[in-house]
Amino acid sequence: MPAEFEFANGAEKLHARITRLLARRVVEAEGTGEPLAFPKEADLSAQLGVSRTVVRESMKVLADKGMVRMKPRAGTRARPRAEWRRLDPDILAWEAEVRPTAELLRNLCEVRLAIEPTAAGFAAVRAEEEELREIEQTLERRAAADSRAIETVIDLDLAFHSAIVAASHNPLLVELSTTIRGPMRTALACTSRFASTLELGLEGHRTLCEALRRRDPAAARRAAEEAVGFAMLAVGKVFAPRKEQDGEEL
Repeated sequence: MPAEFEFANGAEKLHARITRLLARRVVEAEGTGEPLAFPKEADLSAQLGVSRTVVRESMKVLADKGMVRMKPRAGTRARPRAEWRRLDPDILAWEAEVRPTAELLRNLCEVRLAIEPTAAGFAAVRAEEEELREIEQTLERRAAADSRAIETVIDLDLAFHSAIVAASHNPLLVELSTTIRGPMRTALACTSRFASTLELGLEGHRTLCEALRRRDPAAARRAAEEAVGFAMLAVGKVFAPRKEQDGEEL
């Protein structure tokens, strides 16, 4: 590999790390309700141990996403959440990573309700035989997975949902689903610690898979809605008082 390529690749990774770090500061500050003003560019670059160019380019990325406002001589300040590009995949991922609140996870479930039942209905009609087999095989691997291997379970759940959306043959639904993939992973990490949630989710997936195999779009939509409904109940359980969580009931 040429040396100049290695340098460029390393610089790109550094830029991504600094952008993420600065974004996390904005998200964290938003959670406190206190307005965030960043230090001067020279001071911030010294704090982070990177060049002013890296800081400047990272701030430009956040400005493009609506997270900060950069003004000459006035400095850089965080903008209110209402002004962020809330469907930006990076912002969704940063919010979920820093502070997966009940509001964020419920909003995510509501977005899923707008995507997954529609995609499931179309998939029941449009899915090719090979796509149906992939969906069924993913479900089989999920059923056979050790429930204690949470990362594996989450990977398989995400693969199952992605395969169904892909089988809808609607590129816009695929794009929307991809946009929320990062925070959806965070949501599953929060809710998958409850055995009842895993069992209900798996049963819901079986029902959905059977509807797809029967080529029944109405049943597929209902099954997808129920699956998201289980997720919404699980979110409520995550943020319930500890006494209710210990009851292990949904």
